[in-house]
Amino acid sequence: MKQVFERPMLFGHRGSPVDHPENTLASFADCLEHHIDGIEMDVQRCKSGELVVIHDYDLQRVAGHPGKVAELTYQELKEIDIGNGEHVPLLSDVFALGGTDLYYDIEIKAPDTKNLGLERLLLEQIRQSGLESLCLVSSFNPFSLLRFKHISKKAIPTALIYGDESGVPKILRHGFGRHITHPSYLKPSKEQIREAKSFGYQLCAWTVDDREEAKSLLAQGVMGIISNNPKALKDLFNV
Repeated sequence: MKQVFERPMLFGHRGSPVDHPENTLASFADCLEHHIDGIEMDVQRCKSGELVVIHDYDLQRVAGHPGKVAELTYQELKEIDIGNGEHVPLLSDVFALGGTDLYYDIEIKAPDTKNLGLERLLLEQIRQSGLESLCLVSSFNPFSLLRFKHISKKAIPTALIYGDESGVPKILRHGFGRHITHPSYLKPSKEQIREAKSFGYQLCAWTVDDREEAKSLLAQGVMGIISNNPKALKDLFNV
């Protein structure tokens, strides 16, 4: 199996959310400023069709707004303050900000098996930005991931995300989706690393904020760490 990571890499979980609203340009710019390897972000389509960077399917948690992303146009979304005057960015804006100075772990937010054209549009934007060699595409949804893998002809590494939590269908909580999509690597929750090591993939663990925990995972051969506070872990990498 081809290896994705040549060295252990650190990703800011939705940027640097300990200091800035998550999934915003300010949060990603903080990672850029502090020379973090990469950023992890969430992508979905809004009503007007653009790819926007936001985790939840609605804005209740981040903005106290009842609107759903799929029912709001980008023009409407960008008027909503999601903290400190920040707004939901376009994926293209994030690419323009980071350019070739970041790696991009792009999580596809797809609640079911419907083809909404998200995967094809994502591939087009990655290619238009010339960032194919710096992008990784991941999802909890193995069917969405399989669709992306097919249309991209496996040119961009893919990762199956999973965790043993209520929001994940029971059958997918222990990485069973790998049998559907055959991803390039796995992104298990940090609690499932021991189990995941037996599957024979490179691993990227989420979400790791404790230094000793990060040290332990790196010592176990984990090749990626996703953290809410990447600046606090930066010195553990490239040493």
